[in-house]
Amino acid sequence: MKFTFYLLRNFLRSFALLSVGSVLVFIIINFVDNIRMWLAKGMDQTVEYYLNFLPHIVYLVTPVVVMLTAIASVGAMARHLEISAMQGAGRSPFRILLPVLIVGVIITIALFAIGELILPDANYRRLEIAETRLEQRKNPRIKEKNQFVFIGADHSDWYFKRYNGITKKGEQVSMVIQNNNKPIARYDARRIEWSDTSWTLLDGRARYFTPEGNISTYKFKTMSLGKQTSVLPEDIINDRQSHEEMSAKQISRRIEILRRSGEETVKMETQWHFKYSGPVTALVTLIIALSLSHKYKRGDALSRQFGIGIILTFSYYIVVRVGLQMGENGVLEPWLGAWIGHIIYGTVAIAMLLRSFRL
Repeated sequence: MKFTFYLLRNFLRSFALLSVGSVLVFIIINFVDNIRMWLAKGMDQTVEYYLNFLPHIVYLVTPVVVMLTAIASVGAMARHLEISAMQGAGRSPFRILLPVLIVGVIITIALFAIGELILPDANYRRLEIAETRLEQRKNPRIKEKNQFVFIGADHSDWYFKRYNGITKKGEQVSMVIQNNNKPIARYDARRIEWSDTSWTLLDGRARYFTPEGNISTYKFKTMSLGKQTSVLPEDIINDRQSHEEMSAKQISRRIEILRRSGEETVKMETQWHFKYSGPVTALVTLIIALSLSHKYKRGDALSRQFGIGIILTFSYYIVVRVGLQMGENGVLEPWLGAWIGHIIYGTVAIAMLLRSFRL
C-alpha cells in the first residue's frame, strides 16, 4: 500500500507540474502568434479569451502530458530499481502499474466531462471574441431571421415574420401542431418567447380541430405551449457553427435537423462519434508510455524512451486526424473514421504492454 501511494504521489506531482508548464507554454506561443489582434482588441477581451481557451488547451495537451508524466515518473523509478524491488517482493508488473492505469481511466472520464459540460460554451465565447470583422462578413453567425418557415422534429410547422436567436423571441408567428400528419391545433400570435423550458405565446388566437371536422376558436393574452411541441430555440437558429461549440447531445440534435432538411450529415456524425472516442487518446498514450518505461534495461536512457514515446504519440495524432478526414469525406463509415486511430494504436499499446511484462 505504501508503494502504491508513493507511485501515485510521484505520478500526480509530475502530472501537475507538466500540465501547468505545458499550458503556460501553449498560451505564451499563442499570445505571441496573435499579438497584433490582442493589441487591437484590448486587455479585457484578451483575458476573457484565454480564460475561455484554457479548458480547450487542457483538453489538447493532456494526452501528451500523460505520456511524458508516465515516462518521467515511472521511468525514473525503474532506473532506480524501485519497481524491480517491488517485483522481487512478489508483485506482478500489472499489479504495480494498476493504480496508474486507474488514474488514466479517471483522466479519460474527466476529459469527456470537460468536452461535454465546459468546452462547448467556452469555445463558443472564445471563437466569438477571436472573430475578425472580415471573418464576420465572410461567414456571419446567423442571429436573426425574417419571414421564414421552420418544420420541427415533431412535425409542427412554424412561420415567423421575425425571430431573434439571442433574445429567443419572435414576432407575428403562426404554427400548426400535427398528430399523425393531421392538424390538431393552430396558433397565431403577435409575439412568442422562450421561457426556461417552454414557449409562451402572447396576444393571439387558438384554433383546435377535431377528427369530426369541428373547429373551436378563442383569443388569448398569454398561453404556454408546454409539451405540445419539442422544438427548442437552438433548433430554429443555431449560431454555433462548429462541432467544437457543441456537446454530443447538441450535435445529435443538429444531425436530426439537417436530415429533415435533406442536408448532408456525414461530417456531423463523424464528429459525434469523436466526442466519445477523443478522450480515449489519454489512456492509449498512457499505456504506450508505461510499456516503454516500467522495465529497466541497462543502457536504455530516458531520452530514448521520451523520443520513442513522442514519435508514437504524434504518429497516433496523425492517424486519428486522417481517420476523421476519411470519415467526414465519406470514405469510411462515420463511427470507423472516429475510432480507427484509437483501435489501431490501442491494439499496439496493449500488445507493447503485454510484451514488456513477458520480457
